[in-house]
Amino acid sequence: MSIFIGGTEITDIQIGSTAINSVYVGANKVWDRSLDTQTVTVGEYISGTNSNIRGYGFGFTTGGSISDGTSNMFSGAAYVQIDTLADISNGQGWIVQLGINGTHPNSGWTTMTIDGVAFNRADISFHSQPSGITNWVWADAPRPQTNPFGTTAGVTKQVVFT
Repeated sequence: MSIFIGGTEITDIQIGSTAINSVYVGANKVWDRSLDTQTVTVGEYISGTNSNIRGYGFGFTTGGSISDGTSNMFSGAAYVQIDTLADISNGQGWIVQLGINGTHPNSGWTTMTIDGVAFNRADISFHSQPSGITNWVWADAPRPQTNPFGTTAGVTKQVVFT
């Protein structure tokens, strides 16, 4: 969600010293304060042993790349994974994964939106911190039946945290 004055995008709204986090017109939200925005150049993973397992986005297995790669929510910690994974033969849908270097609480942001598809932190299947990486995973039903990154490597998608 963006608002503009002329051709200039508004990225910060304050009244005095109070930061405004959302702007509504009637019941419709027209602007959210973004905590962080990353541009992901989509990488692709296809399992060598079972071509039904697919992954897209930025991460360990998918490759891809990310714009600045540092999280504004967690003091510049590096993103290590924002991707999706599915076994397309079983029709269960896509697992969505977020990984950030370091040990971080399950707080500090509300929604991760990938190319317009929102994933609420409150809806995660689990939050874990193995090996110095904090992971948030959306894997419970109903899983999204479409992949928010699409299935074309090399395209760019915006990932916005609010």
